[in-house]
Amino acid sequence: MFEPIIQGKSFDDVVNQIVKNIQNGTFRPGDALPTERRLAEMLGVSRPVVREGLKSLKLLGVVTTVHGGGNYIADHLDTCLIRPLSILFALNNSNVLQSQQLRAALECQAAALAAHNCTALNAASLRLILEQLDAASDEQELNQLDRTLHLTIAKIAANPLIYSMLSASGLLTDTIIAKIRTGIQNEPDSFREIDSQHRAIVEAVASHDAEGAEQAMRIHMASVEQYIRRLHLDSVPSEFDLEQ
Repeated sequence: MFEPIIQGKSFDDVVNQIVKNIQNGTFRPGDALPTERRLAEMLGVSRPVVREGLKSLKLLGVVTTVHGGGNYIADHLDTCLIRPLSILFALNNSNVLQSQQLRAALECQAAALAAHNCTALNAASLRLILEQLDAASDEQELNQLDRTLHLTIAKIAANPLIYSMLSASGLLTDTIIAKIRTGIQNEPDSFREIDSQHRAIVEAVASHDAEGAEQAMRIHMASVEQYIRRLHLDSVPSEFDLEQ
């Protein structure tokens, strides 16, 4: 499972060997890792070196720790990029418009891929979210359902990199998107326009129309960017809560 690390190598080698064991299937999501003491013995390094390697993997979301219960491979490795990417976006002082433009590029590709992969069950799930959006009146619930719709499409796309980056960029624009939705609720025509765009996206995805899904998403993302500019939110710094 593990090979002794050549003396002088850093904790990066601990990280690399654990990642390699995940790649080859030795470790699967939810599996327990050997104790720090056992890992140190197997790798031929000190426990502090092992500990630093595990800390790095925790930051990346690859490893989780249960207090008093050891270290485990994360259950959801497809989302492990969310936190580091969000921190990276924040460190680069990206503003809301930049984050939205990245999101738009990813959303369009996700919609096209989702159209290729969409099953009858996937289509039913998307239509159910639309029904819930129609029935919802609470502002917070509407915002959550909107985000759920877009992330569900990203999941159907079956590309974990796109999903992770969309989730990360979404964290930076969620507050602004919520403000936009709040604003358009007082504009019946705008509200109906967004609702119509969501339906066009879902129907294109459900009917396996990749080109139509990408175009429908492009129109929707252009509308979101237009609202960001109209509300003068384009230069607002993206915010990310590092405690998430």
